[in-house]
Amino acid sequence: MKLRAYLKAAHFGPTMIVTTIAFLLAIKLGWVGLAFLIAFTVFLGQLLVGWSNDLYDFPDDLKHNRINKPLVAGTISVQQLRRATFILIPFTVIANILGPLGIKGGSVYLLGVGCGIAYNFYFKFSTLSPLPYAIACAALPASIFYAINRTPPIWLLAVGSMLGVAFHFANVLKDLPQDVASQIKGLPQRVGKGVSISIALVLLVLSAALFINSPTNKAFASIGFESPGSFVVGGDRPATVFIPTGYVEDRQSPLLIDLHGYTGDSMRQSRFSTLQAAAEMRTVVYVAPDGLKDSQGNQFWNASKACCNFESNQVDDATYIKSLINEISNQLSIDAKRIYIFGHSNGHFMAYKFACTYPQSVAAIAGLAGAMDVDPALCSAKTAVNVLHIHGTNDETVLFDGGSFFENSYASAIQSVHQWAVIDKCKQNSSAGTPFDLIGDLSGSETTPITYRCPANSVEIWTIQGGTHSPKMTHEFGLKVIDWFLAHPKK
Repeated sequence: MKLRAYLKAAHFGPTMIVTTIAFLLAIKLGWVGLAFLIAFTVFLGQLLVGWSNDLYDFPDDLKHNRINKPLVAGTISVQQLRRATFILIPFTVIANILGPLGIKGGSVYLLGVGCGIAYNFYFKFSTLSPLPYAIACAALPASIFYAINRTPPIWLLAVGSMLGVAFHFANVLKDLPQDVASQIKGLPQRVGKGVSISIALVLLVLSAALFINSPTNKAFASIGFESPGSFVVGGDRPATVFIPTGYVEDRQSPLLIDLHGYTGDSMRQSRFSTLQAAAEMRTVVYVAPDGLKDSQGNQFWNASKACCNFESNQVDDATYIKSLINEISNQLSIDAKRIYIFGHSNGHFMAYKFACTYPQSVAAIAGLAGAMDVDPALCSAKTAVNVLHIHGTNDETVLFDGGSFFENSYASAIQSVHQWAVIDKCKQNSSAGTPFDLIGDLSGSETTPITYRCPANSVEIWTIQGGTHSPKMTHEFGLKVIDWFLAHPKK
């Protein structure tokens, strides 16, 4: 009974609706495993809003004999609920800031929680009473987008705000006469029951129309409400394969393998590269496998002398990736001429390693902030592969001009693509294209493409002026890389 009372004091119905929305949105953004943790941290915030509301409203609830409220019914005391609230405050802040939402996403969500609490103490008496609802209901989806360095669509924020305000007008209807008697003069109390109902209905219709007809709805569909299928491959090294919603068995689909960097993992790589969302939009089968762990617990790929098998593990990751391709191809209709590999950092090294080892099995590789070995003889490829190398000039981890890890040297970005220009029998003179915007945290057209002239394949380098090792990605990055892949099938 006590637990039920605490949950009821938190306005359990609305709390679970908000928590469920956060859970579903987290899943659609690729957070299958962490979605439960995200839902828990959001739930904590909703507890604070509900409990503070019941604490503040207790004298008025008592005055109007609202025995459905736990404090009025005496199921829990004001002191007990106040003590639980003060205990929960620091725990909620820490869980959201240090949890999967991160500092940016957690701060945005806590802003929404703060608006909910501010409504209880101030805005419910003001004509601005809809404002905290508008901000809080936009902050919820925004927090999850910001947590993965994606900018939430403006239309989505508008839909959230309108739904929040509509709920505000509808929610006060049941207590409208009692609120007026208690001098609670929010906007619904001032305009009356009829106008409040009309406003709520109009906002519901407008939000539904905006959601359905938004010009950016296709971008949101990449994380949309049609849940793509998935299955696991890899045996004792499992990897989840995501099937795009547009997949059909009688039409061959491209396959993209996305490789994380040293100390990274598949889930973080999917969020960082934005390629899973782009793959869904372009109907590409997607998988992000995990490297093995070294003695320090860091996941790595045995890619080259330089990076990042620092303990000389004998694992053959190229063969492991080849086995994933075979297993996926046996279960889905995969186009053998459109198999692609992308990697970041150590994953980029690994993409090069795979192309050198199994060039006949991959149409194109692309990567960010990786490199080839200095010695061209270490790459045994005899078959041409399309290659895209992306690198920032301010990369302090894998240097643009080349460097070494523990006295094992790696090639510069230019040397890396030059090696493949030789393999692909390209002419050594290259041409620069028109600069374009690729990275979210750099202004202007910071990326310059340079292309080698090759007989059949393409070898390119995209140089990010001022780019770092792990720049902020937007969904445009994933789409540009996916579109480059799709334009370069196996000849």
